[in-house]
Amino acid sequence: MEPVPTGRYVAAPRPGGMAAQHATEITAGDVCKALEMLTTAGMETHDDCDALAKQARKLLSALEAVAHDLSGNHNVGSKKLMEDAAELQNQVANLVRQVVRMAKACLEAAELSEAEETAMKRDHQPVTDATADAGLRTPSSRLHNEN
Repeated sequence: MEPVPTGRYVAAPRPGGMAAQHATEITAGDVCKALEMLTTAGMETHDDCDALAKQARKLLSALEAVAHDLSGNHNVGSKKLMEDAAELQNQVANLVRQVVRMAKACLEAAELSEAEETAMKRDHQPVTDATADAGLRTPSSRLHNEN
């Protein structure tokens, strides 16, 4: 009688002795590097948003000055023109609000990423160091150490 396949996958041990189900090519160092890159990208985007908000505020100020100059000094102030000028100013003001919110969100994300990187280094570096000191390729599972 032939054995009946169970449909379950059994992982074969890898050359280093670790079962394939436990293997990963991602290291704590890789994670820390990715978090560092996220922090940098978040800070750069925050700075870009700040610069954009500054330029949008300048644009808003210029639009207000032009509308005031047209109506006050040049007698060009039709209802349609003033409504369109007001709408454009509202859209630019909305842009400023959105960019300021985006800058804040980017800063918060960068701070969270930086905090996670610090926590990863604090929590995982001792394990990495102990593994290397013991001459192991990978750390042992806590379950194995507890038994």
